[in-house]
Amino acid sequence: MEKLAGKTAVVTGAASGMGLAMARRFAREEMNVVLSDIDESKLDAAVTEIQADGGNAHGVVTDVSLESDNVQLLDASIDVFGTVDVVCLNAGVQGSIGRSWALSAEDYKWTMGILLDGVIHGVRTFVPHLVDQDAGHVVITASIAGHISSPFGAPYNIAKHGVATLAETLFHELKVEKSNVGVTCLCPGFVNTDIVRSTAARESGSVGSAIDDRGDQMLELTLRALSGGLDPAVVGQQVLDAIYNDQFWLFTDQDWDEPIAARADQIARRSPPRF
Repeated sequence: MEKLAGKTAVVTGAASGMGLAMARRFAREEMNVVLSDIDESKLDAAVTEIQADGGNAHGVVTDVSLESDNVQLLDASIDVFGTVDVVCLNAGVQGSIGRSWALSAEDYKWTMGILLDGVIHGVRTFVPHLVDQDAGHVVITASIAGHISSPFGAPYNIAKHGVATLAETLFHELKVEKSNVGVTCLCPGFVNTDIVRSTAARESGSVGSAIDDRGDQMLELTLRALSGGLDPAVVGQQVLDAIYNDQFWLFTDQDWDEPIAARADQIARRSPPRF
């Protein structure tokens, strides 16, 4: 896209972390910004902050796992700003972690409902609007976990692999259709957000938490890794640049290039996976 000032961006999961960083950066680019999140109090604070800094922002409480909430988000965005030009399908959780065979059906359903169904609903809701106007950009937040498969995080890994291939499929479809709508697949490595701290705050063994000793170990490791991760503001700038440059793959760093390449080589050689 050549110019973003005056256009409208919708960001899900925008009350904190990378979503808030995207919203802040878009607002500084003089875009209208619709922030959505399921946490109303944090959402109100984020909208107030951006408005206080001179940004044009509006908040919509949204549970992305519900198709109806996604439709409501699109309708509210159009009611307030007239159209949507950029949509960032970013809402996420770490979800339930532990041995894949010990996780309950509800552990899988809840985690994937937000991470995968939320993106599917977003694509089905917002992309027709962008295609009809033959302009705009979709940013889909996947993860490094969409390219490798670390142990004890099955629901998250499954969802992020699904999100990455949905983004790639959408990219190919829009090219075949000769659409001017762009797609970026954001694949963050370690970014210093609250996503894992939110998991740690949940009651142990409950849906969305660490459900066994392996889950506890992964939670501790991930907490340490994320605390030294990228500032979300860096990702906000990377996303803006990717939209301007019509860039599909957006990896936030190069730290995972070698493991991703090794996995591809293992697949090509029909070798057992290594982690």
